[in-house]
Amino acid sequence: MSDYDIQHRSSLEIFPDELFFELFEYIPIYDLYRTFFGLNQRINCILENLSNLFAEWTTNSDDEIIDKFSSCISRLIVWRGGYLNLKRFHKVRSLKLCLPTIEQCNEIQPSLTLEHLHIESSGNKNTITDQLSLLLLTNAFPRLRICRIDEIKFDEENFQQIPTLHTLITRTQSPEKLFSLCPMLTYLRLNLKENISESLEFESHLNLRHFELGIYSTKITLSTIETILSLIPNLTRFTLDGPCNPPPQNKIDICSLAPLLTRYLTNLRIIHISLPLNDNHLDPKEFENEKELLKKLHPLFNQIIFRSRSYYAPGRLLISSITDNHKSTRM
Repeated sequence: MSDYDIQHRSSLEIFPDELFFELFEYIPIYDLYRTFFGLNQRINCILENLSNLFAEWTTNSDDEIIDKFSSCISRLIVWRGGYLNLKRFHKVRSLKLCLPTIEQCNEIQPSLTLEHLHIESSGNKNTITDQLSLLLLTNAFPRLRICRIDEIKFDEENFQQIPTLHTLITRTQSPEKLFSLCPMLTYLRLNLKENISESLEFESHLNLRHFELGIYSTKITLSTIETILSLIPNLTRFTLDGPCNPPPQNKIDICSLAPLLTRYLTNLRIIHISLPLNDNHLDPKEFENEKELLKKLHPLFNQIIFRSRSYYAPGRLLISSITDNHKSTRM
């Protein structure tokens, strides 16, 4: 061992363990491994007992380093495919699969520590959803607070509530059951592809404050939107992303939607709406006279924009409660 190494090691020995525990959590695990692992027994012991490390797993070449710190990682983002052996990460509180496979999702098991679960969209949505839906419906993650998953399927009538979940991005054919499953939700992004039954009796969800509704099918009717809005009376923020297809294919128009907002969402403060325009409406100048009429439909329709159609998409009607002047005063 050189004099430099001896001096370097001696310099490290003067610092207390508590300082290393705090500093090491701010250093990327790859730098920790290359710089400190194997330096001496004391440093190795500290490294092996860390509990709040972040790791972004991108390629198979990272496997050795990931394995060394698997019991220390609390936040894990995975970009690589193949088998992950997720059971090693027993301290993980946040898990994100960016390129999920069926096999990877099947590795996810009940966890007492998981608080944030993010599964990106996949070509194998249905198969992946089956496994994860079952875990969610049985409250396999009792500390889960934030979740993003393609779809939650309610194949069984009985399910356990998830009282800790407050933020959710998903798709489901049973919004009414979703509200019952997650009674404490404050934010929900719901992507709809099918209408819901209007003959059922639903209970209101009183905790939801921020709701984003994505319409991904021209089959969705105004009555389905009305049913959902009637269940969430305490909303303060609402976003509607209408379908890509312009009228007459889609069944949602702003003149019919505005009265529903007035009737059901009396606490609304912020609103954003995006709807497709008819192919006949190609010139934004034609709508200048209509802007004032649209603003009268609802007190929050403060900003009206008609976006011209492009080569790839039809024109769109954009409505917002936040004007450019308001944005500039807040910045």
